[in-house]
Amino acid sequence: MTTLAEQVGRVVGGRYRLLAPVGVGASSQVFAATDTRLARRVAVKLLHPMLAGDTAFLRRFRAEARLAASLDHPHIMRVFDWGEEEAGPYLVLEYLGGGSLRTLLDTGARLSHSQVAVLGAQGASGLAYAHRRGIVHRDIKPGNLLFDDEGHLRVADFGVARALAESALTEPLGAIFGTVRYSSPEQAEGRPLDDHTDVYSLALVLYETLTGRVPFTADTVSATLMARVGAILPSAPELGPLAPILAQAAISEPLARLDAAAMQSDLELLARELPPPAPLPLARVHVTSVAGGSSDRDPTILDQASLEAMEAKAVADQEIDDLTLLGLSEGSPAAPLPVELLDEPVDPRYRPVAMSVPGTEPGPSAGTAEAEALVPAASLQVLEEDPTEPHLPQGPPRAGGRRKRPGRFRWLKWLTAVVLLLGAAAGGSVAALRYHHTELYAHVVPSLTSMTVVDAQAAAHRVGLVAKETSRNWDAAVPDGKVISQSIAPGHHEVAGTVIDLVVSKGVEPVLVPSLTGDDLSQAESTLRNAHLGVAKPAPQYSATIKSGIVIFWSDEGKSELPGTPIRIVVSLGHAPVAVPVVPSTDTFQEASQLLASFGFHAVEKTAYSSSVSAGYVISVSPSSTDPRQPYGATVTVIISKGPQYVKIPDVTGDSFRVARSILEKDGFKVRAPYAGGIVVDTYPSSGTYEPVGSIVHVFTV
Repeated sequence: MTTLAEQVGRVVGGRYRLLAPVGVGASSQVFAATDTRLARRVAVKLLHPMLAGDTAFLRRFRAEARLAASLDHPHIMRVFDWGEEEAGPYLVLEYLGGGSLRTLLDTGARLSHSQVAVLGAQGASGLAYAHRRGIVHRDIKPGNLLFDDEGHLRVADFGVARALAESALTEPLGAIFGTVRYSSPEQAEGRPLDDHTDVYSLALVLYETLTGRVPFTADTVSATLMARVGAILPSAPELGPLAPILAQAAISEPLARLDAAAMQSDLELLARELPPPAPLPLARVHVTSVAGGSSDRDPTILDQASLEAMEAKAVADQEIDDLTLLGLSEGSPAAPLPVELLDEPVDPRYRPVAMSVPGTEPGPSAGTAEAEALVPAASLQVLEEDPTEPHLPQGPPRAGGRRKRPGRFRWLKWLTAVVLLLGAAAGGSVAALRYHHTELYAHVVPSLTSMTVVDAQAAAHRVGLVAKETSRNWDAAVPDGKVISQSIAPGHHEVAGTVIDLVVSKGVEPVLVPSLTGDDLSQAESTLRNAHLGVAKPAPQYSATIKSGIVIFWSDEGKSELPGTPIRIVVSLGHAPVAVPVVPSTDTFQEASQLLASFGFHAVEKTAYSSSVSAGYVISVSPSSTDPRQPYGATVTVIISKGPQYVKIPDVTGDSFRVARSILEKDGFKVRAPYAGGIVVDTYPSSGTYEPVGSIVHVFTV
């Protein structure tokens, strides 16, 4: 593969100018680049040139690149473009300046529970989105978890692992590229992979962010692979409240494992209970733009020595840290696992042999499946080595005594397939070899009733089992949120990872508040007590439509409440008091009665003489509009005029003026006289005539 320094300034796909390397692996190089057409920063992943001639890889690469480009989620790195050149295939990706989780962890940083809960929820959210679309990542590791400038997580490299799996340079048993330190048990066993594989790997990544170490790692690759098959996630005090979630996400059996959506939900719930997370200590990537070609490179980006150092470190370290599952296609030579790729020398009791593995499905480019395995030397007597199997030539020794590996294998990641003998067929011959792990651990089911769900899950986890809430029921005897029953009785022995279904209490079942329509107060109180509900102090209220003493309203109508909850009742006082309207003096009694009736009053008629109101019309009403409001339906008396009252003028002739005036005024007349004294000699009108009460009588005296 072309060196990093030689790539800087190159234009890929006619539009993407490579600015500076930001990452390198065994199968690819990643560069910060400029899209010269859209004038924006992107990242370009250059895959190994040898893949350009691999038909199986290119077919899968095209399909996977299209799928990856269709993913649109805030926690998945976007794929803008892809293509193929003579120098090899490439992907154009969203540029993220926050660096990777791998880079962050390499600084020695350890994340808090809050930070890990949020980070894990974001990663699980992106995985759940992809899984719903039938896409499995297969290579979740810190190097594939990147951050934008604000610290938001993106899952990178969807589709690349699967495409590499079908190249002629990968394992034909179906095991695909993936970092061994984060591989799931099913990857180690060569079983079919599904979305639960990504969840397991993410759980190991989160474990590392909290503890600074990857669980299940051993001195050799084979031991690392074996350590996680049928194993329980090791407990660690640093895990804190994340322990139950990670334990369920890292169960050895995929079917018992959380899926990504459930993991996201659990982490989001936990994150809401924890303090707000501090900003992540991002290992940011700073790249200076290069406007021209290679002659215009900014020497401050990376000097030649730095480029060579990056490339050398990638070859030396990446192949160890990112060790991958590798197999050989039909016709390819079987080679022993290079000792320099292991952290420790291979145990002398083991040595590599090439063997056929029946019962497997070869990949598109594979014929007879060939796998390399480390098996006990004592077992070689039952195996027949193929004397025709060629061995790769070894180059001259490197400085320091190591031999240079063939160029083809310098960039590849290797698999040690751990093969167990199932036993010989009748007659003593070996009929088949395949990986199979049958070790089961018996675990005693604890009593989980009356515990909270979290406590029950922790108790199950401590003995290697899984507790899962499956339903919630009402139970007056068990408080809300605590376990009523479990699907497997305490004391039973189960295998590791067995799921115990929990029925959890919702507490006391609420009571439907009954209808009180039409009830009086006594009936309403009796109805509520029969429904096991309480009765609050009744409140009176006027109502224009409901008669006095009947229930107008009750609280929580149509709802359900806990037994004993007091229900508030409002009882009608009948119609509110009403003000008497002003009745015009021009109204007749019929008109006045209709007006009063419209206000809810009952009118009664009385008559009286009136010298000022014509007969038949209203003189007054009682009570009147100036009086206080009256009860609705009260009686109002209407005084109707009979007109003026006529009185006969008495004969006062011969009486003194004083006596005459007294007599006339007593009869209701008004007296007028030219001289108020003497003896009356005449009146006007004359005595004996009838005049209205209040009329003026003139008196003449001498």
